[in-house]
Amino acid sequence: MHRFALYTITGLSSLVVLYPGPVEGEFQTPHPAAPVYEFQNGRWFDGTRFTEVTFYVEYGTLVTHRPAQVDSVVDLAGGWVVPPYGEAHNHNVEDGPALPDLIHRYLEGGVFYVKNPNVLPRAVHALRGRVNLPESIDVSFAFGGFTGPGGHPISVVQRNVERGTWSDADGEGAFYYELADEGDLDRKWAGFLANRPDFVKAYLLYSEELEARAQNDAFVGWRGLDPNLLRELTRRAHAVGLPVSVHVETAHDFRTALEAGVDEINHLPGFRGNEENRFPDIESFHLEERDAVRAAEQGVVVVTTLGDFHLLGDEATAKRARGVFRHNLSLLRDHGVILAIGSDGYGSVGVDEAFQLLDLDVFSNLELLRAWAEDTPRAIFPFRRIGHLAPGYEASFLVLDRNPLDDFRATQEIRLRVKQGVILDGW
Repeated sequence: MHRFALYTITGLSSLVVLYPGPVEGEFQTPHPAAPVYEFQNGRWFDGTRFTEVTFYVEYGTLVTHRPAQVDSVVDLAGGWVVPPYGEAHNHNVEDGPALPDLIHRYLEGGVFYVKNPNVLPRAVHALRGRVNLPESIDVSFAFGGFTGPGGHPISVVQRNVERGTWSDADGEGAFYYELADEGDLDRKWAGFLANRPDFVKAYLLYSEELEARAQNDAFVGWRGLDPNLLRELTRRAHAVGLPVSVHVETAHDFRTALEAGVDEINHLPGFRGNEENRFPDIESFHLEERDAVRAAEQGVVVVTTLGDFHLLGDEATAKRARGVFRHNLSLLRDHGVILAIGSDGYGSVGVDEAFQLLDLDVFSNLELLRAWAEDTPRAIFPFRRIGHLAPGYEASFLVLDRNPLDDFRATQEIRLRVKQGVILDGW
């Protein structure tokens, strides 16, 4: 007899690409010696409701047939079972002394999958054997992002160089790639691929003002990639099997990303207002119905990433921001656009983003649960069998004290965590 939490126990995808393939985001198989479990008396989420069913875990996979040998039986005592959650936009997974605590906080919050859309290659290569394991979080990485001359995130590098934590070598060719023309892409593409990224990250910032911002030094850090280069970048990425995620600021950026054929859009337009975190013209951030229709038709994932609008000192500005978010989210929801939850908060593990969405009162508890536990994990690892509790899927799940369809905050009342057939303990 072994005791785990409140339970009594008795007894990368396979995508073929044209370059060497990702390293840090590769899916590592469960322990071959993991016990065969029988999970009884659980209420399992099927995407719509909870049903009582007995699942078995064999070789890290869910099955409904009883294996020839069951090593342990786990009584879930009527718990509510959901897939683990995802954090579709965060830059905080990197090597350093804070990593063990960060991993613990992710797992504690039930967040097993993380997408890092821009990180220094040197901060990732030391992570082998520390992430993408059954006992840890699974992470996909883009490494450096593509932008225009003087574009975002150059200011991030400048700040860190001034603080003495980074060097000039962490800028061009590491944290970002500046593209002035297609010749730049020709010269830098092979170097980018050499890091073996899981996906490509690019930046659009006020693309409707591309020329004006390019000529004005006041907008260094507040401009992005030429849309024509984004189309070519997307074509090359798709040719080697890499999806493309694009940072946007405005509704025009959103539209431009769709026209380029990207796979994912990061941030809702207006997530931080303008350069002064203000909203003088909310129409520039308002999506139109045609944008939502096209995003749905193209199967584009939109990562929420609301930003810290709720922390703005000016309540009038925060109110305008909430209005923009409700408008855009309602439009995307009504047209069936796939939404993933991601915070872009360095100190966050994504739980606060999910609750911000709840507080906006746009989604039902069912819609939010689907977004967080089903669509977000699949957006992070689109070629893995995760985000669903059914035979043949990875045996990764959370057991909750209460029904999250009645109270979404019950998503944090986690009794038990199981990842790829391994029971995680320590909470």
